[in-house]
Amino acid sequence: MHNTPPDPGSALAMRAHFRQSQSRTARLRLLVDTGQELAQLPPQAMRERVLARACAFLAMDHGLLQEWDAEGCASVTARHGSPAHIARLATLADRDLRTPHWHEPPHSVLQVPLRGSDGQAFGVLVLGNSVSLRAPEHEDSESLQLLATLLAAHLQNQRLLTTLKARDRTLSDLVNRLLRAQEDERKRVAYDLHDGLAQTLAGLHQRLQGFAGRCPTLPDALAADLQAILSLAQHSVGEGRQLIAGLRPTVLDDFGLFKALDKEADRLRDAGIQVLWRSHCAARLPSSVEIAVFRIGQEAINNVLKHAQASQVALTLELRDETAILQVDDNGKGFAHDPHRDGADHVGLATMQERASLLGGRFSCVSVVGGGTQVQASVPALVNGAAQ
Repeated sequence: MHNTPPDPGSALAMRAHFRQSQSRTARLRLLVDTGQELAQLPPQAMRERVLARACAFLAMDHGLLQEWDAEGCASVTARHGSPAHIARLATLADRDLRTPHWHEPPHSVLQVPLRGSDGQAFGVLVLGNSVSLRAPEHEDSESLQLLATLLAAHLQNQRLLTTLKARDRTLSDLVNRLLRAQEDERKRVAYDLHDGLAQTLAGLHQRLQGFAGRCPTLPDALAADLQAILSLAQHSVGEGRQLIAGLRPTVLDDFGLFKALDKEADRLRDAGIQVLWRSHCAARLPSSVEIAVFRIGQEAINNVLKHAQASQVALTLELRDETAILQVDDNGKGFAHDPHRDGADHVGLATMQERASLLGGRFSCVSVVGGGTQVQASVPALVNGAAQ
């Protein structure tokens, strides 16, 4: 029995097919492995990893990544290989590049653009070798373009995230300034009312009382009118004091947060709602902390009076691990969180959240329909490293 001699053509075809399979596997591994890595890396490490992998994929011994900022200024953001060779590559970087471009020998350089979502290039990968190489296959260039697009997407996401964070910081700073200006204006108006209109109303009430005491006996109709005027004057004095207390409670400045919140809780008691202090802290806190926590408590009490239909409210004010914690629990009707209504109907909750977050604190509101509402705010109680 004779063995059939091997077919040289068939062997060459199998070898070519095997090499093609190897190339496709290498391209796929380049994209998959690098894509998984980029999600775990910071921006600078992303640049360096992509550049190193691109050089290794094409057997290039040096390369760089050059990027342009919004003003068009170019900067090399990643380097690989000899500084002398890298300097030469920098002179070849082309910002107007749309597709991968191969420089024929003696350069043996491949440029791959990084394009943003608008299609405009904001960077370019420039890969070179110290000895002449043949041009890479079209599939290899396409793979590197996909790799560059992947890097561009991650870098743009990082840029957008950085911009968003900067805008968020700016917005928080503006809100902080607005709240401070609001408190300053409330304080000024409260003191102006106290020293002006409130004193005038109090003087008017006293003069009317003195006049009524010296007045001879009046007919019943006139006596009733005089008593009505006295009652109106007394009511005006009380309203003036409540207005001043709402703008800037003097008890907050004079006696601290606990006394101010307990004074605010008198509004609940006047409405027939039982108030229970589970625990309280009478220590003085930094002014910014006392104001923020007081305003949060004041808004929570407002919500109980307006919406809760509660019969009991439990208050907690603690200083724990250098953190001021305020909690307001009511046994009212509760409410369901509706994302379509929160912006319009729950501005107070958003304001409480903002006041806490501006001081690096946390705010939560948990409510169950028919099961009451719990509001909690925790705010760092230190300013410049020390409590007052």
